[in-house]
Amino acid sequence: MNKRLSRFVLAATAMVPVLMPVKVNTGDVDSVSARSSRQTEDHAAEPRWRCGGWDGRPCNADDEIGSPRAARDGVIGEEVARWLDHWGTKGRSPVRGLKRMGRYEDYIDAELAARGLPSALRYLPLIEANYYHLAVSPAGAAGLWQLMPETARWLGLEVNSLVDQRFDVQAATGAALDYLAALHDRFRCWFLALAAYNAGPTRIEQAIRRHGGARPRNDALFAHIRDRLPKETRDFIPKFLASVRLAGELSNSPEHAALEKEPPERFDAVRVEGAASADVLAAAAGITEDEIRILNPHLRIGLAPAGRSTRLRLPAGAGEAFLARFATIPAAERSTLREHTVAPGETLVRIARRYGVALDALRTVNPDVQPRRMQIGTLLVIPRGGEETEAGGGSRNATNHPPTGS
Repeated sequence: MNKRLSRFVLAATAMVPVLMPVKVNTGDVDSVSARSSRQTEDHAAEPRWRCGGWDGRPCNADDEIGSPRAARDGVIGEEVARWLDHWGTKGRSPVRGLKRMGRYEDYIDAELAARGLPSALRYLPLIEANYYHLAVSPAGAAGLWQLMPETARWLGLEVNSLVDQRFDVQAATGAALDYLAALHDRFRCWFLALAAYNAGPTRIEQAIRRHGGARPRNDALFAHIRDRLPKETRDFIPKFLASVRLAGELSNSPEHAALEKEPPERFDAVRVEGAASADVLAAAAGITEDEIRILNPHLRIGLAPAGRSTRLRLPAGAGEAFLARFATIPAAERSTLREHTVAPGETLVRIARRYGVALDALRTVNPDVQPRRMQIGTLLVIPRGGEETEAGGGSRNATNHPPTGS
């Protein structure tokens, strides 16, 4: 085993992944991208799963990204080697992410196969988020696939103050793979498609036009326009190829046991109708409120919204009993949170005082509300324990009735 690989193995034995119940904003360039504008431009049409290859030839999807040839050719090959050396010497390799990958890879592999996409794309969350499903970049990209809010909404995911499906691995994976497939159909090869995933398709089109609108669109074209792209995008392809190569080396090493992946996630998925807060859901499931929040990070403040159906994850085997118990809870008693519609002249300070809750607690459960820009009709969630202390008609319990004024 080579020295670089042995460094990875030694580092891996000391790493124990931690599942946290809250989102983390991190600037680690080796785990979470800090992009400012990707994914916010125009989007592509329905995919047809074709590629151009290095020479413009038809090619098999599985051997055109992450292949030995792609990882060694020219400048790209040099950059792949640089990333491998960087991970081996700086102690920031994706090894921890490779272990965490075990939770999700069966599902992701099945979704890739269903779309006829290259299996190597299973390593994209490794360089995007180090396979940490709660990762948030400084620019606001989130989840395993680091989707920006605008792109996530365009792809059909719900992203608002109560629900953010970018943190739902199953929902986000389908959306991200559909987006990648559409980008591949547009650019005809994976290097350009991945660059567009990182920088946005408009920026890649502009770089191609500045290069003379070159045809055919293939991986070699990426090498020609690479210097016209932001540094993060220039690094994106070599970093991805390096992650594929590293994963292959580690899986074939004698010390593979030291890198044993975490077991696959197992859970029951049920539908909950109408508003329900995490404490009530936990009681019906026979688990703690923290467990509900960890299993359902897409419920941003631990509240299934009123007036709709919400997908809820529960411990494996707990679904049937939960549904039976939950059905016995009256609709008016399924949420211990209140909703408040902002009226003219109200401020967060006044609203917090009105309900007898701490201002910090009010801000915590309403993370998207900016106090100085709060508009009339904004819907706020009042934390548990808050009781109205002065007259006013803008509040109500969070029940199964559709919210108004939001």
